[in-house]
Amino acid sequence: MVVMVNKMDDPSCNWKKERWDEIRTGLLPFLLKTGYKETDIYWVPISGLTGANLLKPLEKSVCSWYDGPTFMEIIDNLPVEKRDAEGPLRIPILDKQKDRGIVIHGKVMQGTVRVGDKIALSPHYTPSQVGFILDHKN
Repeated sequence: MVVMVNKMDDPSCNWKKERWDEIRTGLLPFLLKTGYKETDIYWVPISGLTGANLLKPLEKSVCSWYDGPTFMEIIDNLPVEKRDAEGPLRIPILDKQKDRGIVIHGKVMQGTVRVGDKIALSPHYTPSQVGFILDHKN
């Protein structure tokens, strides 16, 4: 899923629908060529500086043409992908620290890992071994 947002409070566009349509028309072909489907793309006008339409909906006096959800409403309603315990191991690194070598903290997103498993850390394929696992059910 992709959430496309656009800085609409800039003085050059000032929440104008014409600029919004121009941006969508220009970006959509690129996104479709990279493999996204039109149903995977959410378009949301926001202001990163003021936070407009991030949490609270826009007032009609600011942007009368948009009546869709806020950025956070879209994020909160995205479907959660199921984890594949039989798939290739995928553990994004969340933190690391130097303590008797290097300790890496991550969350298993896919696959299965056990204490003692030998793994390789990408991108350099550094050989490593799983020392311990904190088991959280969520």
